[in-house]
Order: sequence, then structure tokens, then C-alpha cells
Amino acid sequence: MRGNLPKARRQLAALLDPGPKKLPVALTNTTEAAASQYDHDELHKSNKALGTRHAGHPAACDRSGGKCGLCALTRGSWCEEYFRQDRVPWKPAPRGSKDCSSTKWGPCNGVGNCHYDIGVCQCPAGWKGKACDEPELRPCAHGHRGAGMPLDKPISHIGPDGMDLNPLEQGWTASRCSGFCDAERGSCWCPPSTKHGRKPPPPDSPPWVRYSQKGRPIGLPCNAGMYADKDGKLVHPNWGNKNILLEDLMGPNGWCNVDDEKALNQTIRSNCGCGSDEGLTGWVCSTVKEQTCPNQCSGHGECDAGYCRCHQGWYGHECARKKAGEAMEPGFDVTQRPWLKDALVPVPAAAPEPPPAAEGSAGVGAGAGGAAAEPGAEVASGRMRPFIYVYDMPPEFTSRMHQYKLVLEYCGYRVFRPGNVTTLFADGYSIEVYLHDMLMLSKHRTFDPEEADYFYVPVYFTCWTWPVNGYADMPFWGAPTTAHRYSNGANLWLAAKRWIQSNFPFWDRRGGRDHIWLTNHDEGACYMPTEIYNTSIMLTHWGRMDLNHTSNTAYRADFYSQPLEWPGVLDGKDVRTLYEGHPCYDPRKDLVIPGFKPPLHYSQSPLLGRQPYERDILLYLRGDVGKHRSPNYSRGIRQKLYSLASTNNWAEKYRIYIGEKNELVGNYGEHLARSIFCAVMPGDGYAMRFEDAVLHGCLPLIIMDHTHALFESILDIDSFSLRIRESAVNDHLPNLLSAIAPEQIERMQRKLALVWHRFAYAHGAVLQTALHEVHSKNVAEASAGTPELHPYQPVGRFPVHVDALSTIIQWLHGRMGQAHAAGGAAASP
Repeated sequence: MRGNLPKARRQLAALLDPGPKKLPVALTNTTEAAASQYDHDELHKSNKALGTRHAGHPAACDRSGGKCGLCALTRGSWCEEYFRQDRVPWKPAPRGSKDCSSTKWGPCNGVGNCHYDIGVCQCPAGWKGKACDEPELRPCAHGHRGAGMPLDKPISHIGPDGMDLNPLEQGWTASRCSGFCDAERGSCWCPPSTKHGRKPPPPDSPPWVRYSQKGRPIGLPCNAGMYADKDGKLVHPNWGNKNILLEDLMGPNGWCNVDDEKALNQTIRSNCGCGSDEGLTGWVCSTVKEQTCPNQCSGHGECDAGYCRCHQGWYGHECARKKAGEAMEPGFDVTQRPWLKDALVPVPAAAPEPPPAAEGSAGVGAGAGGAAAEPGAEVASGRMRPFIYVYDMPPEFTSRMHQYKLVLEYCGYRVFRPGNVTTLFADGYSIEVYLHDMLMLSKHRTFDPEEADYFYVPVYFTCWTWPVNGYADMPFWGAPTTAHRYSNGANLWLAAKRWIQSNFPFWDRRGGRDHIWLTNHDEGACYMPTEIYNTSIMLTHWGRMDLNHTSNTAYRADFYSQPLEWPGVLDGKDVRTLYEGHPCYDPRKDLVIPGFKPPLHYSQSPLLGRQPYERDILLYLRGDVGKHRSPNYSRGIRQKLYSLASTNNWAEKYRIYIGEKNELVGNYGEHLARSIFCAVMPGDGYAMRFEDAVLHGCLPLIIMDHTHALFESILDIDSFSLRIRESAVNDHLPNLLSAIAPEQIERMQRKLALVWHRFAYAHGAVLQTALHEVHSKNVAEASAGTPELHPYQPVGRFPVHVDALSTIIQWLHGRMGQAHAAGGAAASP
């Protein structure tokens, strides 16, 4: 690959490549011995407190006051207050008894779940209505609605037989199908007339029986793109793969008829497969595998592409609760499906009996599937506040997005691979599903809303933005348009709030001050409706604080500053009236939280047991540098930094590397682990560069004005990072960084080592298994180990009780008084 790079890029790669020299045992450029020893002792004490101490060491927190060993670099008292709180006695969870509408097939038509707390049916994809007895279709389409079309009727381009009405007609959406369209979900399958086609269910089948033979999927690149016109001439309309003929799919040796993959031609082998359906695998999709659902439906439901259809009497997003008065029978036997041992764990909030004392006092960690109890947990029993009620929202806000997404590695954080092996993955928005799952499994969750300190509102907006949006001609919120994602977001959040108000009294009890929303899209809560934003808590990645803000994105569909009026929506008013007049983030009530990074992403880090590299790179940034972007991308910072570095030859002169992936070739994690400073700046909004830096032991150089970095309002990030103004990015930057004394850099690195774990997520048995595997591999491969006085002394096991999720929970505990107060923080700084 390198031989194809332009000369300048090859030279840049060569400078970076000679590379990594493992750090010698005798450190160079350290502070004088006494200072280093003092810093080292402080770090050693913190590591003891984090849970790697030996038997006999005192508990990390006691009630005598003073700074807690677990609370290094925290601002204020929220951390100590959390660990020193009085425990609350355990009590059994309440169980609902309000019946739902039924048909002859049972409550909610047998396809939906009854929310027995409120007597409301919650319907999967394909159904709506009071009893989930009205079809709601998402047909394959050849276009999207315009302003003059009905708001409530999606475009369809299939006939009664589920086949395309006219393949020669122009028009494209990702759902357009050269086979049989599953009109409930907009997915494409081999037609019933073929050997491996989707076969209809037998007559009079229950509504949850969707087919008698699932069949073989036809994914987007597998669609035929060459069709015969009326004269028999092959033509290519503007959809489908022009390299695939209909015969390649439907012929006797085509995708839909062969049993042996060897009979398929190379074009089909390269473009067809099972990627559009999570439950199938193999070259010809002949093997069934486990589908991913929240806590695998707790053993009390059937997983259907992310939606749990609960067994009789069970309810909730993950089927963890049982209707009042009915026996709580055990779930399915995990020993018969051993691959579920990490993916299915007891839900603490649903426990019918109190847990043992040592577990009952554990914090967030012990309640998320295998996490260790926090230090000192054995001395007290009971539950720890805050108590969080997680709304079981209608599936259109959450799990139905999974049923519509038709791809694997998006809108989630784990997936079953062939052989039912669970693996982690991360896209930019994985936190949306991960946070929801972990809160459901947390010991801080309560099923009793009357005792709740907070209410979490799960809404999968980023899952909708990609890959659901635009695939077919629904779902939309507000204006039915793919080109205005911010409008759909604002209306989606507002619809969620209105549903809560119509079914529960708890929003109005405190005006939403105790309600928590995750706004993890590129520009966070910038376009959250004002009636939600002004009082509710925003967990966001984007800490922009200026009140009079305009959108920073280079992606036009997200440019929330542009007007949008649509007939029949908001009485013709501009959508901006929903959200104008508030900042994107208010540090008095909101929190900037880390994005999700799986352990493999930072496996090169010395903080995770990797033998340290020499940090021979002064400043590093690899990624999009805005070469083909509009000027407002990254506020122009990346473009300016790249231009300065290239024009002034910073790589050769100062070992400052700024470039794209094809310029800075090599292992990204290794480069970060060799860097002293790593640039942190915006992209289209937030960019997860702070996480990348800290998790690899690289000191963040923050370049974004009026914008908080991760946890900046609650942690002393100034002690291990630098911040310069955007206007200070100039020719003098290398001199500024080079002038910082090695002793000061070492002190900053030791500070980072005290708190790096708060920027990683470690909850859940699957994640902890991955952490253990990476750490064990690193330790086994380290030839010399970590020198005694090195700033980064890895802990023996990851301190789950002070990871990113625990930090959020502990912070929430510290601001319970504000959330419950009669007033509330004003929206504007």
C-alpha cells in the first residue's frame, strides 16, 4: 500500500515508521528522585484504593472526612458523598396489574407486550393500535415524500405479491428490492417461488408467525441492476447493482436457489450474504445464530432482531418483570445455551429476594453483570442512591430501531458472531444502547417510580439517524424528510416527553428536573426542544456553552440553524421555534460524558498492562483534516493545523504528526501510546479524541473555545491537559510544546494515571471479559515490565467501581438536591 502513496506522504510515513522503541528500565528525563518517589507513592496509594490493594489495607473511604482515595482529582465533594452515604434497606420490586386490550390471540394481540404498570400495549415493528392489532407497514419504496404528500402514508413501490411494481422505473431508496419485500420492516428476501425464498405462514397462523420459511436475504449490494426492457434489451435503471442480472439471483444457479456456495459466481459471492439479518450466518445463510437483545430478554422472552417478545405475564423492555399475582418461574436454562452466560444476567431491581450482604452494598459495579463490588462493600448492607427509574418506552423509541436497521455493527455495542461468540464493537454512537443496557442492569435501578431520584428516558435517536433514516419512507417524526435529521430529532424527543406525560405523573411532579436524556449525536442537545432542555439533565459528548450558537456541522442534514417549515407540522411554524434560545450544554445541570470505546481500542496502552513505549512523538492527530469539507468543519481548526504542519515540515523538525489515515500509516493505538500530546478538537460537533488520548496515556491538547471537554466540570482535567485558544494555533505551537519541562510533563502523566479509568466503560460481563483478556495478553507479552518509577503503573484489575458509568452515577448522587429542588437551574449560563 505504501508504494502507492505520493512522495510527501511516503516521507511522512517513513518518519513515523522507524519507530517504537520500548522504554528502557532506567528512565530518562525524570524529575529528581525525591519528587518522582513522592508522585509514585501517591499513585501507589490510589491504586490500593482502586481495588488492587492487598488484604489488610484499610477501606478506601471512611466516615472521618477528608479526601477519599477513590476520589482523586474530583472537583467538589460529590465523590466522597457517594461512597459515605447511608445504605437504604432492600425491598421487593412492585409489580403492575393493569390489564391491556386483548384479541383472540391474547393481550396485545400476542405480538406486543403489555406494560402492566399502566395497562398500555407496546408493539413491535409491523403493528400499532390499542391492542397491537392494526398493521403498520414499512414497505420498500422508490422515493420519499414531498411537501404535498400525506404525512401519515409512506410511499410504497411493491404490489400485493410483495414484488417491485416496475423494476425499470427510475427511483432509489436503500429499501428498493429486486426480490420479495417484507413490508413490515422494509427488508428484501428471495421470493417465495424460489427454493430459498421467504415462504408465507400457514393460513390462520397467529400474528406473531411471520413466515413458514425465513428464506435468504437480498442485501443492498445484492439487488439486481440489469433488467430486460420491452424489446428484450438489458438496461440499468438508477438502482440495483448493474453487475448483477436477475438471472444471477433467480436462476437455477442463482443466489435464491443454490445449496452449495461453490456454485455461485464470483459477483454474487462478493455482493450477497447475510449482513442484512443478524440471525443468519454462513456463505449461503444456512446457519441460524443468536440475535442480540437487551439482556437476552432476561430468559423470559423471545429475541426478534433486538425486540423482546415477552413470555406470558412477563413485561418490560428486557422482560424482567412479572405481572402481580403470577408466579415468577425461572427463565430458560442457560446451560442449554452456554453462549449466553455473559450476555444474560439477573436484573438486580427485579430480584424477589434480598441479595447477600456483601453484594447488596455494592455500587454500580456489582449490578451490571459480573462487576466486582466496590472496596468497603462488605461492611454495610443495603442499597445505594441514587435510585433511577428507567422508562419502558414504546418500541418506536428504542427496540423497533433495531428491527429496522438491517445491518450488524451499528446501533449497539455487542453482537453474536458465527458459533454464537459474543464480541464487542463500537461505532460513534454505541453509548446509546450500552448506557441503556447498563442502567437496566444496575443496582441503582428501581422499578418503583415513587422512590426514584431520577428518571432515565431512553430514545435511540442516533440509531435512527444511521442506519434507519432514509432506508425506506418511514419512520419520521414531524416533517417526513431524510434531509433534516435535526427536525426529526427535536420532534422525536418531544414525542417521547409527551408520551411520558400522558402515561405517568412524574414529569409534572418536578417539571422534568429529575429526568435524564442522552444526547449523543454530533451536536448533542443543541436542538433539544426548549421545554425539555430548560429543566432536564443532558448527558452529552458536546460541551458547547455559548448561548447564541449556530450549527458547526459540515453535514447539511444536521445543520440545525437552517429553517424548515412543512405543511401540517407545527401549524406551519419553523422547526427552530422548538429549540432556539438555549445553549447546547449548561455545566450547572448537564454533564459531558465519554463515548464508548471497547478495550481492544486501547490495547496498546501502558495503563492496561502494555509495556511502555518511548514517547517520541511530540503532538499527534490522525483522522479527517477537512481536505474535502466545508470551511466550518471543525471550526477550521483541523484544516489550519494540517496546513501548518505540512507547510512547515513539523514532522521532520519536531516530530509533530498531523494527517489522514493513509498518510500516518501504522497502528493507531501504538502511535497514541508513543505520543506526549494528542490534539483534541471538534469535528462536525464532538470528536472522541479526548478519550483516545487519555486511554493511551497521551496528554490532551484541547483546542475548542467555549466548550467543555469530558467531565471538565467535575474532574481536574487541567492537571493533565493543556488548553489553548483556537486563535493560538499558529507557527509558534511547536515551540510552545517543546518548551514544557520534562518534569512538568511527568507530573501531568502521573495525574492522568490517577484518573484515566474514569474515561473508560467497564460495566457488563462481556466488557469485563474483554478487559481481562487484553490485560492478560499485554502482561504476558511484556518482556521487561513497567519500570518502578514510570508514571504509568497499571492496576492489577480494572477498577469498575470508578469507571465512566460509575462516575456518572456518583455525580448524579451529588446533585440530587438540585434535581429535587422546587426551582431549577436556568437554561442560560
